[in-house]
Amino acid sequence: MVDLIRESMSGKVAVILGVGPGQGISTVRMFINFGAKVAIVSRTGNTFGLVESSTIKAYKADVTNENELQIIRDKIIGDYGSISFVISNIGKWQPPRGTFPGKSEFEEMIRVNLGTHVSVMKIFSESLKAKGGSFVLVGASRGLFKNNDLAYSVSKSGIEELVRKGAEMLRKYNIRVNGILPGSVGKEDTYYKAFPFNVTKFSEKTELEPIEVAMTSSFLASEMALGINGQCIAVDRGLSTF
Repeated sequence: MVDLIRESMSGKVAVILGVGPGQGISTVRMFINFGAKVAIVSRTGNTFGLVESSTIKAYKADVTNENELQIIRDKIIGDYGSISFVISNIGKWQPPRGTFPGKSEFEEMIRVNLGTHVSVMKIFSESLKAKGGSFVLVGASRGLFKNNDLAYSVSKSGIEELVRKGAEMLRKYNIRVNGILPGSVGKEDTYYKAFPFNVTKFSEKTELEPIEVAMTSSFLASEMALGINGQCIAVDRGLSTF
């Protein structure tokens, strides 16, 4: 299976947006391991220790801004020539308050956690239409919603319907759209410690190693998942079933 994923990704370009030191950079490393060229997009332009080369480039952008997204998309195409996979790992969290949010606070959470994914699909799908490709949107496990902030939970739950509708709209272009719904994910960069399967035992804790999210993201993006479209997969060590 690993060889088949590598065969489907080798030499193709993956854009990974919202890269941070945990699941974001683990996803970057996973795609590189499968032979993909990777464009790393974040607010800081940080490579988190990776050396830029002909196959790894970092781009600095405010991904909540559509104009900046368009500029970055065009730069990536100029550098690499094409795009095949887009992983949208964008979102923010705020501590639960137990009260109803103000209108502006609620709208801001919807804008960032949901609206940005819409912008990513709208802008990057234009570069995938000629040859097809795939999107993976990163949401959140329903198991996280019970004790979380109202605005956060509503904004993240909307990603499931966005995935279904996006898949419906882009199907005619041979573009797949799927989602991954992680539970609580560790923030430390433990990729090299955990790779490939040296993760904390399933029975010991519900917090995920970042690599567990990265594995599922790369599978959904690859041609190994050709029959999967418009689906959201919970990767939460069973948190949503407790």
